[in-house]
Amino acid sequence: MRQQNRAFTLIELLVVIAIIAILAAILFPVFAQAKAAAKKASAISNSKQIGTGVAIYLADSDDVMPRAFGRIPSGAHATTYVHDTPEDWWPTPLSNAYLEFVRGNWANNTQPYRKNYDMLDTPGSIPINLFNDNFATARRKPAVTSFQMNGLLNTWSATAINAPSSLIMFWQPWGRDAIQGYGTANPTLTCNTAAAPCQYVPPTPTCSSANGQWSGIVWKNGKAANTSSQWQYGRGSVVTYADTSTKFVSRGANIRATGSTARVLSDFRKDPYFSYDQSGAPHGEWQDTNFCHSLLFMPDFDFQNFGNPFAW
Repeated sequence: MRQQNRAFTLIELLVVIAIIAILAAILFPVFAQAKAAAKKASAISNSKQIGTGVAIYLADSDDVMPRAFGRIPSGAHATTYVHDTPEDWWPTPLSNAYLEFVRGNWANNTQPYRKNYDMLDTPGSIPINLFNDNFATARRKPAVTSFQMNGLLNTWSATAINAPSSLIMFWQPWGRDAIQGYGTANPTLTCNTAAAPCQYVPPTPTCSSANGQWSGIVWKNGKAANTSSQWQYGRGSVVTYADTSTKFVSRGANIRATGSTARVLSDFRKDPYFSYDQSGAPHGEWQDTNFCHSLLFMPDFDFQNFGNPFAW
């Protein structure tokens, strides 16, 4: 007697589809969280290795921090410049003087201790082509830099850092946005006198425009309201401190209401920026009591006596 094959009924098929849909709804967010966690772990690893490269550099430089920025051939300090990274990716050969200038940037002068330009980036970053360069004609692969160095550490003595575990050495001032082909320092010192050294000068009640007495965070769009969200892998970004410890740091716990001009200020003991909008884009920065420097980046700061910082 021939056995008759029994097909699924419509009800049975619908039940199976419903079960699959329920499982997908449960598992997809879990997979997304696992993927984000893996990216965050990779970003922390990259930043940690950048810091470790600087630590090795210090052993060969008598504990003097690397130059954060170069000097252009005229001798002027290029504190706010972006520097070709690597120094020779440009399609046409460049002069030795220009190459010497861009080698002054931390991303290039610490490369022998890091051995890898790829770790300057973070997984899932948004590369920004600042100058509409044609990277297809590059002689070498242009780096993508998510991390920027604390410019106040330019040639500063590592042994003179007051609180290495609290002082930011590398961070993501532009959040999830990264720079294609260039590296830079942030915050930057004001050093207008080419003949004088460009090094951080501790804040005083009469801080002036002399070299190293002023500093500030450079915004991607040149305004006091940054368009770059600080949120990557959740509401925060990765930071490496002067002792090379690295962690994911929350940003924008207090968010300005949409359409409101009022500011809900952040905790100046933990956050460089003083307020954020709904997308995680920061508005303004915290400066020290004397309004001289970006508060959390001063090499001699003890991170205990904050005084009354300025929200600027």
